Amino acid sequence: MELFGVKPGRRVAIYFLGAILLGAVLLSLPVASTGEPMEFLDALFTATSAICVTGLSVVDVARDLSDFGQVVLLLLIQLGGLGIMTFASGLLLSIGSSLSFQHKFALSETLGGSSVRSGSLIKAVLWTTVIIELLGAAALFFRFRSDLPIGRALFVSLFHSVSAFCNAGFSLFDGSLEGFRGDTPTLLIFAFLIISGGLGFIVIREVLTSASGRKRGLSLHTRLCLSATAILLVAGTLGFYLAEQEYILGSRGMGLDLVNSFFQAVTCRTAGFSTVAMTDLTELSLLIAMILMFIGACPGSTGGGIKATTVAIILLLVYRRFRGRQSVTVFKRTISNDSLIRAVAVILLAILVIVVMFSMFTFFEEKPVAHNASHGWFVENLFEVISAFATVGLSLGATAHLHAAGKMLLIILMFIGRVGLLTLAFALASPTRRGEIVYREEEVMVG
Repeated sequence: MELFGVKPGRRVAIYFLGAILLGAVLLSLPVASTGEPMEFLDALFTATSAICVTGLSVVDVARDLSDFGQVVLLLLIQLGGLGIMTFASGLLLSIGSSLSFQHKFALSETLGGSSVRSGSLIKAVLWTTVIIELLGAAALFFRFRSDLPIGRALFVSLFHSVSAFCNAGFSLFDGSLEGFRGDTPTLLIFAFLIISGGLGFIVIREVLTSASGRKRGLSLHTRLCLSATAILLVAGTLGFYLAEQEYILGSRGMGLDLVNSFFQAVTCRTAGFSTVAMTDLTELSLLIAMILMFIGACPGSTGGGIKATTVAIILLLVYRRFRGRQSVTVFKRTISNDSLIRAVAVILLAILVIVVMFSMFTFFEEKPVAHNASHGWFVENLFEVISAFATVGLSLGATAHLHAAGKMLLIILMFIGRVGLLTLAFALASPTRRGEIVYREEEVMVG
C-alpha cells in the first residue's frame, strides 16, 4: 500500500526526522536564545517535543527563548500538527483500498460523498486547522490584550491557540496556565481548542457536514470517537473532582472546581497544559492522569496515546465475549476482525514500549536504592515516560533534571510514541497478502 506515491511508513519517518533536525539546528543558533546558545542536545529535545506535539521541555520557553526562538517553536508545532493530521487522515482514507465496494461507498459517504485525493485532503486539513486556530487566537486575544501590549498579545494568543489545537502544551506563561485557574472563559477556550484537535479532521468534517444537512447520520468511526471522548471527559472530571475536593480544590466554589477538574481531564488526555502544579496532585489524581494520558485522543487527530477508539473496541470485545457473542457490534454496526486485531496489537506494543523504556530510563536516571529511600521516583519516572510516549507533555519535574542519556531516551520515546505508532497503523492497515499458508486451527488455553 502506498500513500501519496511513497510508502506511508517511510514518508512519515522522513517528514518528522527532517523537520526535527531542521528545528534543532535553528533552535541551537545564538539568535534563538536570550542568553547562551542552547546546546544541540537540548535543541534536539525541544525540536522533537515540538514536532511530535508533546510539550516536554528542558528549557524555560518563556525565559530562555528569544522572539526568534519562540517563532521557530511555533512553526515546528504547526508543522507537527499539520503533518500528523494529514498523514493520519490519509491513513483512515487509505484503509478503504482493501475494503469491499459497500464499505468503500460507506467511507465515501463518511467523507461527504466524494473521494478525497491527496491534494484536496491536504487543502481541507490546512483550511480546517487555520480557521479553528484563528478563531481560538481571536478569542484568546480579547482575554490577553488587557495584560499585554497589543503586538505581544497577538503573538501570545496565536502561539497558545496553535499549541492548544495541536495538543502541544507549550506555553509562554510561567507555570503554564496556573495563572488562569480562576478564569473560566479562558479555560473553556483552551478546552475547545484541545478537544477539537483531539477529535481530528475526519470527525470535525463529518460533524459539520451532518449539522449542515449535507449528510445524514454519522459513521461508526465518528460515533465511537465522540462517545469515547465524552465518557473519558465525564469520568476524568468526576475522578479529579473527587480526588482533589479536599486538597487543591474546594476553595473557589463548586462551579469553578468542576471547571478546573474538567480542564484537567481535557489536558491530561494529550494536551499538556496545567492549571495546577502536577506535584501538588494526590496519588489518585496522578493515577487518573496516567490512565488518561495512555488512552489519549482519537485517530486522525493531533493527540497522542493509543487512542480512545482502541480502548473502546477492546472494552466492547470483552463485553461481547462475556455476553457469549462472537461478533462485536455497536450502534447497529459490526466492528471488523481487522479492527479488533489492530486494537490488540497497538495496546500490546504500547505496553511493551513503555515497560522497556521505563526500565532503561530508571536504570540511567536513578541509583538502585531501597523502596523507603526512593522518595517517589518510581511514580515520577513512570509519569514522565507515559507523558513522553503519549505526547502529552505533563511532568512531575524530572525533565528539568535529566542527564544526557535520559534526554536521548525521551527523544526516542516521543518519536516512537508519535511516529512509530502512526507508522505501525499504516502497516497494520495494509491489505492481507494473498497466497498466505493457513494451517489447521487448534485451541490454546488462555487465562
